[in-house]
Formats: sequence, structure tokens, C-alpha cells
Amino acid sequence: MIELPITKKSARHSKKIWIIGLSVLGGIGAAWLLPAMISWQPYDYAIYMQGARMVRAGIDPHAQLPYWYPLPITLFTTVPWSFLPDQFAWAFAFIPAGLLHLHWGRRAILWWLFFPFLINLAYAQAEGWLILPLIWLLDDAPIKSSFGMWALLFKPAYGVLLIPYRLWSWWQARRWRDGRWLIGLTIIAFGAAFVVDPLWWWHWFNGVIHRSENPELRLRNMTVWAFPEHGTIGFVLLGLFLVAFIALGIPLWQSQKYRGQVLLMVSLCFFPGGLNPVSSMMGMFLAETTGEILTLVAVSWGVAGLDALVGGFGGVYLLIVLAAMAIRVRRKRLEEAH
Repeated sequence: MIELPITKKSARHSKKIWIIGLSVLGGIGAAWLLPAMISWQPYDYAIYMQGARMVRAGIDPHAQLPYWYPLPITLFTTVPWSFLPDQFAWAFAFIPAGLLHLHWGRRAILWWLFFPFLINLAYAQAEGWLILPLIWLLDDAPIKSSFGMWALLFKPAYGVLLIPYRLWSWWQARRWRDGRWLIGLTIIAFGAAFVVDPLWWWHWFNGVIHRSENPELRLRNMTVWAFPEHGTIGFVLLGLFLVAFIALGIPLWQSQKYRGQVLLMVSLCFFPGGLNPVSSMMGMFLAETTGEILTLVAVSWGVAGLDALVGGFGGVYLLIVLAAMAIRVRRKRLEEAH
């Protein structure tokens, strides 16, 4: 029997399969072990499941929950997941943690020290599932980028600038195949949503408008819009932040490969609705090496301590975004030096 050589491409493919498989098994294991060890029920996951079961019952979740998400994405994600037992909250939390290894390799374990990521795990927040789709979009991965855009329907604020920029780059490069995939996904997702609830778009829009009335969400606001509520000192801090953001953003924007990351950071900071600490977790895309990850980990704990010290102010988490941008600027300069 002739043995075929194992190519690097097939080895990478096998490694990805192993990572995905082990991530799923680890998530299932957590779903069975953790409920027997702790009684904690992840809050965000409970909202996801409550809303999904309302959808199944023909009830509008936007009218009864503090927040909910567009039907074209929940219909294919949280609604099917809602048929699982409640203990699978931990699978929902831990499977994405394993999938980090697809991008960061062995360094992925370091992100378990990152404060926003630990909160994401504890509350089983959906942002964990958006890490890979955002990586696909930032890397402009063929076909995968189309799925990334569809996935960001769950949290449209993250893609409000990045998606139009990517679509424009596709148009310039005549990447019609990616466009066809996106159109196909859009037809399926939105078509199914209109069949289930023809007024889903109005329910979602109405829910977004009234989000600002939620006192908890206002307290957790980590965008620039949180600063004016604190009077003169808030405006002073806002001015300092804007100067730092522009100073870091301009050199990154000058390099085309970093423009997607800049647009994501702009969305995190300026688009209303960003919440601490989970939105600041998206700064992780700007850190790659062990040293960069550990630097961002240290900054995240310093910010968490500062947040506790000032009595709760979501805007301090923008320091994580600035730190991530500073890390990327430093790497850019090192690349240019070589």
C-alpha cells in the first residue's frame, strides 16, 4: 500500500477538525459537570432562551425583555438551541472558548485571564460566538466573510462600519462569489423571519429605540456617549479620549490591512449601545503575540479595578480599546522597521 504524504494544508485541516471537536466535547462536558458544582445561572443566556421560547410561542420578545435581537439571526441560532436543557448554558459559554485556538493556537488559553472574556464566560454571552465571524471579516476570508456578516446580525453595532467597508472592497475586487453567498444567506434568513413574523423588523426597531430607557444598560454604556452624563469632568475626559483615539487611529488607518480593525474600534467607541465589559472584549483582535495578549490582560484587570473604584462607569472600559490600538500601532512600527 502506498502512503500518501500529509501536506501542510491537510494537516491544518485535521487540526481544525480536532479543535472544533474538542471544543464541542468540552462544552458538553461543562454542561454536565458545572451544574452539579455551582448553582449560578448565566443571566444573558437566560434572556436568550426566554426570548427564543417566546418566539416559538408566537410572542414578541422585544415587548417583554430588556433587550432582544433581530429575528433573521435568532431564528437560526438561539431558537434551535432553546430546545436543549437549561444546563447547556455552559456549553453555549465554553464552546467558543475552545474555538479561540483556531486563530490564536496555544496562546488562546491566555485569553482566559482577560477580564471581559471571563465575564463573557460567566454570563454565557453571545459575543463569544461572534469572535470567529469577526476574525473572518477582519481577515476578509473568502466565503467565510459572508457568514461573518450574517452572524453579526446578532450584534449589528459591531459591523455597522466594518460590513459596508468590506462590501466596498468586494466591489472593487469584483468578488462576486462572496456577494452571491451573502445574498443567498440574506434571502434565506430574512425570508424565514418574514414567514414567522411579518412585523419582526418593527418589533426590533421599536425595542432598539426603548433600550435607552433601561437604567442598567445606561450604567453599563461604554461608548463616548456615557461621558456627557458626568458633567464637566466627563467632557474633559471625553476630550482626552478623543485626542488619544485619533492619535492612535490615524497611523493604523494609513495601512490598508488595519483599516477594518480601526472601523471596528470606532464602532465600539461611538455607536450607541456598547456595554461594558463585554464590548471591550472585541479589542482582543488587535493582540496576537504572547506579550501583547498578557499586556491587554493586565490592562483589563486595571480597568476593572478602576471601574469598581469610581463606583461603576462603563466609559473606563474604553481604556482597553485604546490599549489594544496602542499595541497594534507598536506592531505596525516594528513591521515598518524591518
